[in-house]
Amino acid sequence: MLLAALALAASACSGDAEPAAADTARFATTARGSPTPAPPPATTVRVVDGDTGKPVRSARVAARGSTVAATAGVAALGVPRHRVSLRVSAPGYAARRLQVDFREQLRHRVTLWRPSLQWPLYGGTASRTQVQPAIKVHPPFRIVWRRNVHGLMEFPATTWEGIAYVHTMGGALRAISMKTGRVLWKRDAGSLMASSPTIDPERRLLVSTSMRPGYVTVRSLGTGRVRWRYYTGLTEPSPVIRNGVAYFGATNGNVYALDLDRRKPRWVFHGGVKITSSPALVGKRLYFGDYAGRVYALDAGDGRVLWRGSAGSRVYGTVAVAGGRVFAPSVFSGLSALSARSGRLLWRVPVGSYLYSSPAAYKGRVYFGAYNGLVYSASASSGRVLWTRPAGGRVSGAVQVVDGLIYAASLEGRTSAWNWRNGNTVWTFPHGKYVPVSGSGERLLIHGSNELYAVEEKRRP
Repeated sequence: MLLAALALAASACSGDAEPAAADTARFATTARGSPTPAPPPATTVRVVDGDTGKPVRSARVAARGSTVAATAGVAALGVPRHRVSLRVSAPGYAARRLQVDFREQLRHRVTLWRPSLQWPLYGGTASRTQVQPAIKVHPPFRIVWRRNVHGLMEFPATTWEGIAYVHTMGGALRAISMKTGRVLWKRDAGSLMASSPTIDPERRLLVSTSMRPGYVTVRSLGTGRVRWRYYTGLTEPSPVIRNGVAYFGATNGNVYALDLDRRKPRWVFHGGVKITSSPALVGKRLYFGDYAGRVYALDAGDGRVLWRGSAGSRVYGTVAVAGGRVFAPSVFSGLSALSARSGRLLWRVPVGSYLYSSPAAYKGRVYFGAYNGLVYSASASSGRVLWTRPAGGRVSGAVQVVDGLIYAASLEGRTSAWNWRNGNTVWTFPHGKYVPVSGSGERLLIHGSNELYAVEEKRRP
């Protein structure tokens, strides 16, 4: 039988597996003077938030068919002192099933994570809006740690449950602790890479593409061990995953729907023209652009073409889909907005310079950078330019949005953040190169050319 939750246990719990207090026999005296043994110490579980370390006060711990609420983050269990299977859950958190051993340790800590505060794929969401809608981290910042990854980072790290996974152009893949910056493991993933690894939390997999040798590699999320590979030839786009299917394009003009359980494609679309645009997945449709300037909507179920539109000329960057529009960046033609339903061209903003930057869509606006050194804010409905700001150099990587700030990095080595509404400069940082940020919980990762910086808000007195 489970006992009531004991809040007094909270102050005594710390660490992933805490030593029990000395199991000293204590006695009470009855009215007749005979000693009566006190009940044994309770077996307790302390539930904490993985990103903040704070108690999860809404947690519930289920064991042996009964459920206990975690008062002040601590659940007291009246279970025997042996190994017990638990299910730990809380609103907004991913539930965990695990076994704990109470034979020698009466107090254990269980960590839960909010999926909404992670960054599991390039672009922040499957629609590739370049917006992380749940993270609330705002300057002024302090640097918590920095890590030299000994290679160029063109695409940002992805994160899941306290670990950042980052590729370098030279083909290394590292798993880095978000808490300390320590490298947990490193794997050689190829000789040339220009993508972000994509996380499949349900299967605990990490899916990577490579330009050379041209494999899609499926790894264990925990260890980086290779599970299997699928050869496509040179591949730049970062995959998007849904229901065990990884969608991505390749230089050979194909788009693949790769079944991660069956280890083979469900379908392959043959477009015939180079693709570097990472596909966006919205509802049952997959959107992307190619080097012929074409923008496609495919049926995600069978790869059938639903419509084909035009961005004017070569599409290098990734399209963003929001508000019924597909925002497609063309290297030579500027930014185009197409109807997500039909592919009809709605408007186009020429910029007079190269446009490699992937756009961000946020609150009825679209943001993008160009080689002319400017970041643009435009109306998503009309394309009217609302403001422009200098970025300190050419912008090649994606523009991103976190907590209402527009982030962009320049090839000349600066990262800037502006207020989304009026373009006021909020923060600058003397490092940057391509895509500027990712992160999780209460920390952002700022990407220099070969150094990763973890920052968090300065604590105000």
